[in-house]
Amino acid sequence: MIVIFSKNYGENTTDDVLNWLHHHKKGNEAIVRINGDDLLNKDFYIDISNSEFNFNNQKIDNQIVHTIWFRRTFDEDFVRIEPKIFDEFYNNKTLENHLLSELGTIYRFLESFLDHSVWINKYSDSLNKLKTLQLAEKHGLKIPGTYITNRIETINQLAADKNLITKPISDAVMLFDNDSHYMMYTSEVNEIKKEGYIFPTKLQSKIDKKFELRIFYIDDVFYSMAIFSQNDHKTKVDFRNYNFKKRNRNVPYQLPVHIESSLKELVKELNLKTCSIDMIVSKDDEYYFLEINPVGQFGMVSKPCNYYLEEQMALYILKNYEENRTEI
Repeated sequence: MIVIFSKNYGENTTDDVLNWLHHHKKGNEAIVRINGDDLLNKDFYIDISNSEFNFNNQKIDNQIVHTIWFRRTFDEDFVRIEPKIFDEFYNNKTLENHLLSELGTIYRFLESFLDHSVWINKYSDSLNKLKTLQLAEKHGLKIPGTYITNRIETINQLAADKNLITKPISDAVMLFDNDSHYMMYTSEVNEIKKEGYIFPTKLQSKIDKKFELRIFYIDDVFYSMAIFSQNDHKTKVDFRNYNFKKRNRNVPYQLPVHIESSLKELVKELNLKTCSIDMIVSKDDEYYFLEINPVGQFGMVSKPCNYYLEEQMALYILKNYEENRTEI
């Protein structure tokens, strides 16, 4: 049996990988997909004492689940208390966070319950981006100068000496308000006309870039794409601020051997089977590491570069399935 944890909306990548799995599988391997909201909307049963796990009237035997691909679960706005139980907003938000924590505990338990399986990434594999930057330097990769501060005067002092950008310390989120939505983008830092304290903020030296790199790592191979975002004012600071009328040029790219070697060491230390990596190549041809996302989207690399990563992912899952089945 192969189990895939995902979500049922906004996740075309999982759909594509599943299509390739059904195309390439050779036997009667059962493939079970469990989406985040399935824990609320489909039959779901765990008997801890008897090590029993049933999903949607199907027994998930931990002795026959050979491979698990953890893709996604749900977005942070997945649980909404409606109608609101409390008049106080913070009480409702606290309750929503508590319910998300309850679901997260279930996912972490399933990691131990299905410990005979080969896991291709896990729910608990979330990375600390600041620690990852530190590890990247340890393995010989350049990183932009990075600073965390809560004091406006410090921000202004740094901004007076160097060009800075700011971005989330953890992951960016999308905010919704009635019929509108708001994205968090990387932004340039300007002088702040006040004094005092603000919420702790990440600042980085702005790198004058030739192009950006989005890299997908799987089965010890890096599939890289160069994004020529600096030629468009709208995408110059953050290519995700897409110009849909005139899209950036995206082309396949071969990383230098020494960069691949350092990235492999970093990925190995982080114990990741697959991941997406963001880098920048500066105008003086230096490579700067930005971040790693264990479950980043790879369709945006696959299709422009004809890498067929969805098929590669399916083949990698089946490879792990066959190897683990043979060992058991």
